[in-house]
Amino acid sequence: MPCDAPRRSGDALRHPCDARATLVRRPCDPRASDPRDFSERKSMRKIYRPSSTPLERARLVRSGVLLLLALAQPIAGRFGHRSGASRSIEARSDAVRGPITPPKGAFAIWAPIFVGNLALALDASFGREPFGAADRRIAWFNSAAFAANTAWSLQAQAAGLGWPSLAIITGGTVAASAAMIEAERVRAKSGFARVAAYTSGPLAGWLTVASFANLDGTLTTVHGRPTRDEAERRTMGLIGAATGAAAVLATASRGNAGYAAAAAWGLGSIALRNARERRPRLAVASAIGVGTVLLATMAARAAWRR
Repeated sequence: MPCDAPRRSGDALRHPCDARATLVRRPCDPRASDPRDFSERKSMRKIYRPSSTPLERARLVRSGVLLLLALAQPIAGRFGHRSGASRSIEARSDAVRGPITPPKGAFAIWAPIFVGNLALALDASFGREPFGAADRRIAWFNSAAFAANTAWSLQAQAAGLGWPSLAIITGGTVAASAAMIEAERVRAKSGFARVAAYTSGPLAGWLTVASFANLDGTLTTVHGRPTRDEAERRTMGLIGAATGAAAVLATASRGNAGYAAAAAWGLGSIALRNARERRPRLAVASAIGVGTVLLATMAARAAWRR
């Protein structure tokens, strides 16, 4: 039937080879579709389909927050000093420095810690493995620790060491330790957790020792600088408390090597400083603390390998 033939209701064509063939539309009918048009529309639907699911968008937000906070930590440490709005952290620390404060060279540990934090944030942003519930907890714990470090840096530069700074650094220690323990628990099942186990451990280990140094500075700020004998007695107690806390966390983290290394670095630097300043009892106590943390770590690793 020619395409310009008059149309009638129900007008249709049958396949010439099969009387039972399904009725098809006339080729001239504007409603007829070309298979190529169908494939093009299908491809367009793929192109304009939403690019992410709610879970993917949540991961994007979570990894973005982690990355921003990882970058904010080193920047915040120099913000007040560079802007002239407040004193540097070094100056604030020197004002209340006690025997438990590590020597200045020991703070170089922040360089690898910051690099590890950034590596963790990049893995969260560009890693291909799906995030499980444990991975989400690890990411948020690390975000809380990074936020606490940033807040502590700004607060210490603005107001010095005191009860607010102690509360902030203690919260950061708790968050970093929680991230480390959770990462060690699921590291066999998650690539992100394995990275977090390597990066959260050093942060938690250093903050454990730094928290007790901050407590010493806070007591000096509130009650004034103690005499030499009083400072030595107080420092002995703080070293013992730091050693106990580090040993407990080393055991809870199943012997995380990064945690033990950072805690031993802090206690060892305190021992070295007190040895140089002729405080032998404090030097010995700090050295015993190093040995205690390392023994607790080895015992925990041996126990979990059984």
